Parts: sequence; structure tokens; C-alpha cells
Amino acid sequence: MTIATTAAPTRTSVAQLRRFVIPGAVVAALAVLASVTGIPWTGAGQAATGVRLQAEAGQGATLTISELEPGDSVTRTVTIRNSGAGESRLSFEENAAPATFAGGALHLKIQQDGHTVYNGLFGEMNDVTQDVGELAPGGGSTFSFTVSLPDDAPYVDQGEPAVATYTWVNTDSSDD
Repeated sequence: MTIATTAAPTRTSVAQLRRFVIPGAVVAALAVLASVTGIPWTGAGQAATGVRLQAEAGQGATLTISELEPGDSVTRTVTIRNSGAGESRLSFEENAAPATFAGGALHLKIQQDGHTVYNGLFGEMNDVTQDVGELAPGGGSTFSFTVSLPDDAPYVDQGEPAVATYTWVNTDSSDD
């Protein structure tokens, strides 16, 4: 004699299915909503990777902004040193075009050793040479570049980076 048993359908398998399908559907719906409303898929930590300050041979640097979201602010620094034996006079110049990045709303603040040298729109200090003081022998001066976008800035034109080059010139103070 053979006895066969069959398992009756259980409710736990249906409950387990619901446990996975409903959260999956909610996540998919939120992804579609974010995509349709234009919410960017980047985190706050990614803004820092879209701003680069690259030192160049001589006494120059290039500031490049390729990605920055509205409301973000990123600071980069460079230190200029007087490697000479005498005191020197330091001047500073920007070479850039006004930025179309984010609809022209890109803001730049430049500070030298905590004192503001420039505070305005990116690229508008172009071709203005500033005397930024004396440097003692072996001394240095730190420049901070803070780029930011206001909270209401458009998220447009982020494919074209904003680029500015900066040049520092040390001249012997005894020539004065």
C-alpha cells in the first residue's frame, strides 16, 4: 500500500512574496518619480570631485569647476612661498572668461591668509593684477578659493566647465 501526501498551499509563501514585492515596487516608484521631477542622482560628497585646483610650474594654478550643485560650496587652497633670500612683493592675477556654468550663477570668493581678495561672480576679476603684499624670505601665503552656487541656481550648462588660471609674481622688494 502506498500513501501519498500532498502539501496544501500555505499562506506563508504568499506573505513572503508580499514582503519582497511591495518594498520593491515602492523603490521603483520613487526612482521613477525622482527621474521625472529632475532630482539629480549625486550626493553632497560628489561636489568636491567636480572642483579642482591644479598647481602649475612656476607660480600658477588652474581652477576648474566641472560639477557643482545648487546650494553646494567647495574650497580649495594653494600656498605660495618665497624661496629667495630677500623679502619680495607678491602680485596676483586671474585669467578667465565670465562663466556660463549654471547660467552664470557661479560665485567665487578668494581669500589670502583669511583676508578677502575677491568676492563676486566667477571670471569677473579677469586681467586685474592685485598687489597682495610682502613675503618674508622663506615665508608663504595661503590662498583659498571657495566656489559656490546659490540654492536657487539652475542646474544647467554643467557640461561646459568653468576654468580660470591664476598667476602669482614675486618681485624683489629692494627694487622699490
